[in-house]
Amino acid sequence: MSAAIVNYGPSRITIARMVGLPTGTVTFLFSDIEGSTELSRRHGPAFGDLRAEHRRLLREVFEAHRGHEIDAEGDAFFVAFERATDAVAAAVAAQRALAAVSPVRVRMGLHTTEPHVYAEGYVGVGVSRAARICGAAHGGQIVLSHATAGVIEDSETAEVALRDLGEHYLKDIPRPQRLFQIDADGLSSEFPPLGTRLAGTIATLLFIDVFDWQRVMQELGDDGAAAAVAAYHRIIGQTANVHGGSQVERAGDHAMCVFGSAKDALVAAAAIRAALDASDWVSGTAKPAVKAAVHTGRLAGLYGGQLGSPAIRVIRLCDSAEPGQTLVSHSTQALLEGELLGDLALRDLGEQRLPGVTPSHVYELSGSFAGS
Repeated sequence: MSAAIVNYGPSRITIARMVGLPTGTVTFLFSDIEGSTELSRRHGPAFGDLRAEHRRLLREVFEAHRGHEIDAEGDAFFVAFERATDAVAAAVAAQRALAAVSPVRVRMGLHTTEPHVYAEGYVGVGVSRAARICGAAHGGQIVLSHATAGVIEDSETAEVALRDLGEHYLKDIPRPQRLFQIDADGLSSEFPPLGTRLAGTIATLLFIDVFDWQRVMQELGDDGAAAAVAAYHRIIGQTANVHGGSQVERAGDHAMCVFGSAKDALVAAAAIRAALDASDWVSGTAKPAVKAAVHTGRLAGLYGGQLGSPAIRVIRLCDSAEPGQTLVSHSTQALLEGELLGDLALRDLGEQRLPGVTPSHVYELSGSFAGS
């Protein structure tokens, strides 16, 4: 592999000296250590050894998978591959190697493109796109562009699975990008939402709350209630992810999830209820009932903690639900015209007035989740 000095710009990387760069369709891999400042503070001088070992492991893996090292500056790598399958295999192998021996957690982003190659190196927005994807990921996570995911999907690589993370806006790139996560044995699979904002401002919120949680806390005590609520949120987060959503808020006995699709939100609501019913997430007392609500609206700021009026509406809608009930707003129901919901159905409960909210029709989700 060749090394070089790289200057990062919004659409161009200038390479001082590079020989034998892949040409044509190329897959770029960017990696970066998550929380390097905190690691440096925690480990002191030993962090230098950790970073050096991280570099050694990654270089061995990238070279074994025919990667061309373009740059390695600070905590980051920039590597080019002739084949997308090699790039993904390298990313998986690198994450496994790090997980086995190092406390360092590394984020990785991959994008397949046809960059321009001049004497000084690669030129094109594809380089920045790959870097931005890496920057949106979390330590231990491998995130792919739609272009790379398409190649991997067509290759039917048995070792890995693709998880659709939806469309996201990346910094300095005007159009939304559909992003995917690599799931593979030996790798973490559950992460917080990407460090982006979902494409568009219309989304569907699912709010879930435990009925009579105060009784549960009194009967289980602090430690028992803490264990129960951890299991409760784990089920919600995992099930939401499976159905295309992300858990964006969790506090005590309630959780907020966001979905790009109204149908996905309804299916997730039913799946979460089924998963909670089937799980022993609470023990030592009678399992409490759960109530939920689904509402679609224009969000103010998904990752800044300012979801705006849709969050208020979905919380008030949930407050008005009976134990065991899932209520659905009219705005969500309107998006489901023509959708096939399988064993699920919406029952019109008529117009209802919620505190501080304009009266509108409310629906009840009925039926059961018929998952695989």
